[in-house]
This record gives sequence, structure tokens and C-alpha cells, in this order.
Amino acid sequence: MTDFDEADALILWCTILPDLRREAMAGRWTDRLERAAVRVREGGSALDACRQFDLIDTETESTTRSGGEPGITHVYPMSRSPRAPRTGRGDYSCPHRLCARRDERDDDGHPPVCALFDNEPMQPTGTTP
Repeated sequence: MTDFDEADALILWCTILPDLRREAMAGRWTDRLERAAVRVREGGSALDACRQFDLIDTETESTTRSGGEPGITHVYPMSRSPRAPRTGRGDYSCPHRLCARRDERDDDGHPPVCALFDNEPMQPTGTTP
């Protein structure tokens, strides 16, 4: 992918953040990662954060990691809700309308969550695939 921009970087950042958090815990660089996550959450550059953690090649501006299918990225951490997930179809989007990431429920009916905003549930868009 060339011409990687801020919008693309925000989708990649949100998608890869759970994996980065696991790697950070193992490598003891959680504080550094969380500082970057807070900057992005507060409106800082996701492109800079992706560069900082080698998610994009700085020379070619292309991704070094895959975010999955274009437009559909599955991130399903454990829900904080005690209720069982509802089944159903539908398209979900960023809970804060910051990025263009779209996702769907997983095979068990769990709605997707936003890793950037502490696993906040993504919002239904009102469309069904």
C-alpha cells in the first residue's frame, strides 16, 4: 500500500493495538506504548505512532504488518459486560467517529470493540452486509 495517510494509519493502529499490547507486556515496554496510545486517542498523529512502532516502512510508506481484509478488521477482546452477546448481523464503526474502520460481529455473535478506546463497543451503522 502506498500513499499511506493519517486515516489509514488510524485504522491500522486500532487494529494492531491489541497485538502490540501483548508484545509490550512481554517486552516490558508497556509504558512507552500506552503513552503513544494516549497521544493518538487525544488527537495526536496515528501516522507518527505507526512509524514509532515500525508498523509502516518510513521509506515506502507501506505497512509492515497486515491489518486483515481492507475495511474489515476483527478485534475481539473479552467484553466487560456480564450479559451474553447478542447474535445478529450488521456493520459497526468507530465509537468516536475518528476512523473509517468497519467491522462485523464474530462467529459467536460478539460485537467488535475499539482497542484505542479501552475496548469500548463499536457502534452499529444501521447497515447489514
